[in-house]
This record gives sequence, structure tokens and C-alpha cells, in this order.
Amino acid sequence: MRYLSNLAWSPLLVSAWLVPMIAGAASPAEDSSPGAKVYAQQCAACHQPDGTGMPGVFPPQKGHAVELYNAEQGIGGRRYLAQVLQYGLTGPINVDGTAYNGNMPAWGGALSDQQIADVLNYLLTAFGNHDRLPEDFTPYTAKEVAAEAGKGLSGKEVHAARQALMGEAEQAATSTAQRTDNAQPSSVAPETAFPEPTYVAVQNSGKVQVLPSGDAWSGVEGAHYDALSPDGRRLLISGFKTGNVYVMDTQSGEVTHSIAIGEVAQGVKISPDGRHGVAIAPGQGVMAVIDLDTGKLTKKVEVGDTPHNARFNADGSLAYVTLQGEGAIAVVDMQTLEKTREIPTPGLETPHNLDLSADGRYLWIRDFVGQVGVLDLESDELVKTFKVGNGHGGIDVIPGGQYVATGAIADSVVTMIDVEKLEIVANVEVGTGPHGVRASADGRYLYASITADNTIAVIDTQTFEVVRHQAVDGDFPFWIAVPGNR
Repeated sequence: MRYLSNLAWSPLLVSAWLVPMIAGAASPAEDSSPGAKVYAQQCAACHQPDGTGMPGVFPPQKGHAVELYNAEQGIGGRRYLAQVLQYGLTGPINVDGTAYNGNMPAWGGALSDQQIADVLNYLLTAFGNHDRLPEDFTPYTAKEVAAEAGKGLSGKEVHAARQALMGEAEQAATSTAQRTDNAQPSSVAPETAFPEPTYVAVQNSGKVQVLPSGDAWSGVEGAHYDALSPDGRRLLISGFKTGNVYVMDTQSGEVTHSIAIGEVAQGVKISPDGRHGVAIAPGQGVMAVIDLDTGKLTKKVEVGDTPHNARFNADGSLAYVTLQGEGAIAVVDMQTLEKTREIPTPGLETPHNLDLSADGRYLWIRDFVGQVGVLDLESDELVKTFKVGNGHGGIDVIPGGQYVATGAIADSVVTMIDVEKLEIVANVEVGTGPHGVRASADGRYLYASITADNTIAVIDTQTFEVVRHQAVDGDFPFWIAVPGNR
């Protein structure tokens, strides 16, 4: 979970039984309790297995979770922690003198009430936190967590509760006002900015929004990653709150197929011929292949440790899959549906999202903690790495081939890289928590999903200026699919 009380982002936290946790204080890798398992699967990538976090990127839970629990102002720390997991957290925070600024997603619905209770109990009893718990501490229950659900809070409202809890409400109000005032340019009309229908997966609201029309389609709980077929008639969407992926008709907005994957899928892609979709299941270590005509699961291809996203080559004969748990790229033969080899990415230990150069020679890879690398597929060598915005994000080789763009969910910038010079040419301020990035088919405008502000920032790729912030209908816009740009 990322960011429990600090704006962290990925997945999060807890154990069902306090006594065993205090007695063992084991790491999630050693602990078999339900909360430890949730933490290992959903939170440890950001907050780290030992709860120490990543300074300036993802806040620690060691020491800090119990500090929040013990706070007594406002709604009190116990209720606050339950609300953070239910509704997420949006806004700048400070932990032990280190600033963090990003956007943690809501986990209500994605995790059950019991799982949230379990992970909260784990957080408060692991990492040495139990030493600072009050003597009368009792474990969270599913019933207690359920009591905080259904209030419809936003991540910003939870952030305000945190500031009140920590005695920092005035500071929070000022910083929020500054972000709002500085980030609303609109010098380009929506019809100009979005010349073709653009599809935004709005995660916390379970919608796909079409821009510029504003149509909003429901039917996918926790709409997460989305991909558009070459003919523009189908969307493939992963559901952050389910173990399914979905096929949606772009003419009607109706879900035509729902395919069980067995866990929350991450990246999805559609083959160049439009016949197959793939969905990545990180916990199973597989790339699920789907027949889009029948909506049936064809095969689960074993690819490696913690895969996250995929990209087809131009003719669809190969799929490249990031292996976040191995520091490598898996190569899958789409004719035999078998993994054929693995390409290490030394210096880029957590490959997350990826895109392919126009000539098919280079993979551009975005990692989980603030780096981009370019991999030469002829030599299998990582040519160069770049320090970009904090956290993880999408990456796009902009049509036309001159620039690569990447988001940064734990930051406020979209980074632009010149592919010929192999250098960063701009860090464009767009607002808190940019994640998905995708350019128009002609390469003129780049779209970035601003998860904290619920907008799509439109960047003019000729000037590197934000020319529009387009509001979306819902909370936490995550990924973007654009006709003509895979």
C-alpha cells in the first residue's frame, strides 16, 4: 500500500493476532500471519520489507505508524489510520524532517475490511512499533474498519485530518491552496487538446472517462490500467478492486467480457492485430493471454518474479515484460506462448513500465523509484540511466520519436528526455502525483494523469508548457489510452 501516513503509493499493511506479533516481531518474509502477507504483497515494494521506506519517496512505517496511532488530536490516531487505508492520502507531509509529496490510492474495496484490519495490526506490531503501543492496545477488527467505510472521503480530506491530528492544519491549507492556484492553465480548447477520443481509467471511482466528450462509463471496479485496440473499438482494462480484467466496447461503453485472472492485474496491452490481450499478474509471476473475441483466458505464461507491464514489438511476434522483482526484462514468443529469454537490467533494479522506440531497437524502461533506463535490444546492454521524478510512473515514446516522457507519482513533474542526445531536456511541473503519460498520435500533445488533482495535464511538446488541465469525473485518474499510440 504505499504511503500510509505519508502519502506513499503502492500497496500497504497487518496481523490478526497481537501477541504472536509482539513475541516474534518478524519481517513479512518470515511471518506467516495474514497481515504480514498483505504487507508483503501490497506495501513492501514502497515502504520496504523492514518498514524503513525510501527517504523523500515513500515514507517509513517503522516508528511513524505508531506515532500516528498515539496522536490524540482531531479524530485520533486509531480512527485516522483506518481512514487512510480506506480512502487514501493526498497532499504533502513531513516525517522525521523529510518531506514527501505524492498520492496514495484508496484501498477500501481492493482489500477487505478484514485485510485492512490485519495489515493495520501488523504495522503497529512489526518493525519495533509494538514497544511504543499503549498497554491497553487492542487489535483492529473488521467491524471497526467497516465503521469507517461508506463516508465517501477524498484523499485530500484524509490529508486534512492528518494535519489536524499532527497540529499542522494551517500549513496544509496553505500548501493546498498554492497547488490549486498554480496549476490551472487552459490556453488550448479541449477539442484541440484531444483531437481523438482519449480514454482515462479513473481508479477510485471505477470509471473510464472519454475526453473531450466527458462521457463516463462504469462497470470496472477500480479501473486501473487500460489499453486500446488498433481499430479503436475495444478497451482492455484491469480492475484494481477485483481479480478480473475487462473488455469494453468503445462505441457503447458496455463491458462485453470479464475475465478472471485470480489476482489484481497490473499492466494490460492489446496485440497489434487486435486478436489478443495480455494482463500481468505479479503475484503469480505470469502474463495472462486473452482471446479478445471470445473473452476467454488462453494461457498463463510464466515470466518471472513480480512482472508489472508488457509491450509488444511492431508485428506482435514478441512481448517484452518488466520483472520488477528480478531487475530484468522477460521476452515472450507470442507464437509458442513461451518465455524464451531474460535480459538483465543492471543499475535498474525495479523495472516497472516500458515502451519501445519507433525503430524497435530500444526499450525505454521506467523503474519504481525514480529512474529511467534505455536498453539496446541488439546488444542486451543498458545504454544509460536517468534520474527522473520520485516514485514510479508511466513512460511513453512520443510519436515522432524525438522525446520520451515519464511521470512520477511521488513527485510533481513529468520528465522529457531527448532520444538522440540521450539527455533530459525538461522537467515540467504538472501537479501532485502524475502517473500515466501518453501522447496524441501526432505527438503534439502529451497527456499526464494527475492523481492528486483529478485532472489530465496537457503538455505542448513543442514548448514543454502545460496548456490545459482537463478535469475528470471522479477520483484518482491513473492510466490513459490514446488512438494511434500503443
